[in-house]
Amino acid sequence: MHPSATTIKVCSRNDPELSRCVIESVNDLKPRLATGKISDDFKIPPLEPLALSTVNMDRGAEFKATFSELLVSGPSKFKVDNLKVNIEKLIFDFNIFLPKLSFKGKYDLKIKLLLLNIAGVGDLTGVIENNQARVKLLCENYTKDGKEYIRVKKLLVRIQIEKGRFDMKDLFRGDPVLSQAGNQFINENSRLFLDELTPGLERSLSETFKNTANEIMQQATFDEIFPA
Repeated sequence: MHPSATTIKVCSRNDPELSRCVIESVNDLKPRLATGKISDDFKIPPLEPLALSTVNMDRGAEFKATFSELLVSGPSKFKVDNLKVNIEKLIFDFNIFLPKLSFKGKYDLKIKLLLLNIAGVGDLTGVIENNQARVKLLCENYTKDGKEYIRVKKLLVRIQIEKGRFDMKDLFRGDPVLSQAGNQFINENSRLFLDELTPGLERSLSETFKNTANEIMQQATFDEIFPA
């Protein structure tokens, strides 16, 4: 066992309250997930702020946007509930609630929203609130140095965002009046915008959290994480 693994609360796979134990283990890990410092000698990318790879929106020529260099504040405030564990099939199914996520980054956007054509390239800030996600981890066994480990094969995320607000600098090539009007229009029709944003955000979060989960799980064998 890697020394860092001893800092993680383990759960017996035969525990009748296995789901509760796993939630407690995750909650215990939250402060260290925020900083990325799991132990003195083991670090992962921090949740605060969370660096996301590019998020793309693409629905043909009339709706294209790329968000990059994204830094998201608030992910470590997540709450896990309704966890269902199938330890034989290595499936973990649960809900996550994220009260508020603030973000900043870059945008490159060309969209037709209702009857208005909006375009620009520049800096982006925003906030999305009351975010609900259903997450499903499909894991698999593998052998390394004669020992059995587990890893995430697939991580599925489905997100529902209640509301959001965006501020994009330099819309319409920096024309201040048009830029303000464009931002106002996007925010007044934020439901349409959020619905287009969600699939790309789901893909980016799936990739990020899958990599993080696997970095942590490779530090200990299956029997060390879920002893009999």
